[in-house]
Amino acid sequence: MKNKDYSYLYANWDDTVRRRKITLSNPVFVKGLALAPVVVAGTTVQNGILLCIAVFFLLTPTRIITSLITRHMSVPFKTFFYPFVSALVFAFVYYYMYRYLGTRVLLLGVYLPILVIDPLIVKNFEKTRKESVLYSVINGLRNTMGFVVACLLVCAVREFLAFGTIAGIKVIGVALLPMAQYSFGGFLIVALLSGIWSTAIRNYKYKVKVEAMHSERLS
Repeated sequence: MKNKDYSYLYANWDDTVRRRKITLSNPVFVKGLALAPVVVAGTTVQNGILLCIAVFFLLTPTRIITSLITRHMSVPFKTFFYPFVSALVFAFVYYYMYRYLGTRVLLLGVYLPILVIDPLIVKNFEKTRKESVLYSVINGLRNTMGFVVACLLVCAVREFLAFGTIAGIKVIGVALLPMAQYSFGGFLIVALLSGIWSTAIRNYKYKVKVEAMHSERLS
């Protein structure tokens, strides 16, 4: 990356963070959203995929519908309307997931429907500014991809540590950390990964700052 690119990134850091939902503002590792489903239900890659499918078909459609209808609503009304729309969308999502994936969706217990009221899905109600449909689609997909990356990473690590497998494929013949399959172990792993993720972000920001200052001196 050229120095002038670093200068632009540093000058527009907050905007860059908002746009980079996968890395700089990951909804799970940075914002701490959807922790309950990931920590409790995300014990294997299979469970993680089910969570990702649900979020993919739930987050962006909910955001689009609400952006069209809540333009003239006050925040108190949005507070009730967002979960209502989310629940309606989830009813269709759950029906088709159960129809095509069978009883596997039951493996997630209450932590699949709990997504309906998770801040990952309904957090947008607190915003007072109007949101265009295009922005809803783009930002919804960015948040979805951020969740997918974080969820699958956590699930793969937990499955490997708890069972010695990844996506059901045997990697080692011993369980390195059996407690990784339980909620307590899930919290520890998410906390550890979040710490590593945050450290990487701080290092990247420092690099951007140094390169931007170097570029200013050259100019």
